[in-house]
Amino acid sequence: MNPCLIVIPARLGSTRFPRKVLARLSGRSMVEWCWRAAVAADLGPVLIAADAREVADEVRRFGGQAVMTSPSCPSGSDRVWLAARGRREPIILNYQGDMPLLKAATLRAVVKSLSRGSDIATAVIPLVDERRARDPNVVKAVLAESGRCLYFSRSAVPFPRGGAPVRRWEHLGLYAYRREALRRFVALPPSELERTEKLEQLRALEAGMTMRAAVVCERPVSVDVPADLRRAQRLLLRGNQ
Repeated sequence: MNPCLIVIPARLGSTRFPRKVLARLSGRSMVEWCWRAAVAADLGPVLIAADAREVADEVRRFGGQAVMTSPSCPSGSDRVWLAARGRREPIILNYQGDMPLLKAATLRAVVKSLSRGSDIATAVIPLVDERRARDPNVVKAVLAESGRCLYFSRSAVPFPRGGAPVRRWEHLGLYAYRREALRRFVALPPSELERTEKLEQLRALEAGMTMRAAVVCERPVSVDVPADLRRAQRLLLRGNQ
């Protein structure tokens, strides 16, 4: 049995960019780009957790495997669990389908980080741009020296009081879960900090779950609005993928 299952939640009704999983990027749909990155990581089987027949049809067209999940799932993590709960792989990687140009090495780094005895693993990149640090749409991670995740925020944390040197990390929305950790996570009610920051990973930290972060070099394009798709297209034309 493969130790890892990659699940890509593909919701057709995205709030800021409806139907983005089917948007075309150099002739391929967003969901196909993500599927190709997941397959290239060579970690185990890849499933697309679809919420609409149109998405499932697209997955079948390019040769992937789709699992139908309810359109009313409260989060991508719930959708991933619904797709994975009938299987047996001990590690489940939630690869959110908004990073179509992600490198396979980044996916492998997240799963490798999970092997250190944590419940959940994720990825971060160095954050040195003060403009991005102040942007509430950029999620910041606070890490211990060991790589253990202490907090996530939309604010520019930690705060360098007195001009002290500060090292900040930008969070990438990838999560590798131990199977029992994901089962526990989706059964938990939303936490107070989660509701305040609108960051579901805070639910795990408040519940005492251990999360570690892999530090990666890649700064992937996250496609949240149509302008991001145009930026990804420019990167492809410049030969960056």
